[in-house]
Amino acid sequence: MDIVYSLEIGAVAAVAAILGSMLGLGGGVFLVPILTLFFGIDPKFAVGASAVVVVTNSVVGSTNHLRIRFTNPRLAMLLQIATAAGAIAGALYGVLADPRVIYIVFGAVLVYAAVSMVVRSERQVTATPPGAPDTLRLGAAFRDPAIRQEVGYIPINVGWGMGVGVGAGVISGMLGVGGGVVMVPAMNLLMRVPVKAAVGTSTFMVGMTSVATAFVFYSRGFIDPTLVVPAIVGVFLGGQIGSRLTRRIKAQRLALLFAIILFYLGLSLLLRAFGIEMPGQS
Repeated sequence: MDIVYSLEIGAVAAVAAILGSMLGLGGGVFLVPILTLFFGIDPKFAVGASAVVVVTNSVVGSTNHLRIRFTNPRLAMLLQIATAAGAIAGALYGVLADPRVIYIVFGAVLVYAAVSMVVRSERQVTATPPGAPDTLRLGAAFRDPAIRQEVGYIPINVGWGMGVGVGAGVISGMLGVGGGVVMVPAMNLLMRVPVKAAVGTSTFMVGMTSVATAFVFYSRGFIDPTLVVPAIVGVFLGGQIGSRLTRRIKAQRLALLFAIILFYLGLSLLLRAFGIEMPGQS
């Protein structure tokens, strides 16, 4: 194993994990495009490595999110039913798909996520309204250190959220991203979950979703230890940093950071699918 190559992969994985933990995306949404665009790695091996990395990042990031109550465990477990089912189907297709299909689908998903976070209207409720219906007991609250206020909320449109979760699972399985790239905007826009709670809940979910993806890609020989080992080390370090930074950054800035990075990576993948490379890419 080349030491310089391993250090580069580890450093990239650490950055991806920092961003992934801050944004509830598991890191794979950044790692896969970087590995394919800048390192020239086959998309299927990048997806396989990402699936393993997302599991690690979820475990590390969730610890801090749970402690500061950004995670809503009941909501996560409910949505997980849908995302896990979709992930198995997506992974089975992903190992057979043409690499150009992966580029196009991944690029479109990233651009969609970037645009949705820019145009979204953040719907936060500072306190749960007295007597508001919460038949599934999904309501929760957390203290946001950035604004020094208690934020309470009750998720709505749960059925629609589970429907979106199936699609998120398919994308997760096909692209190894954990599904957070879809579920964070969906929880925020559709279910009216504050963005930090959506991030914390998604971080908790993406690891479980990615286990199915990792198993399918491993069974088809698309897990490369020379990628996975240094990436896991980088993710372990980056995940802890990212989950701590989330507490100190205002939600609006978090969403803007999300949008800028994802739009660039999404556009790059779409151009790659048609044989056009941006400067500095392999």
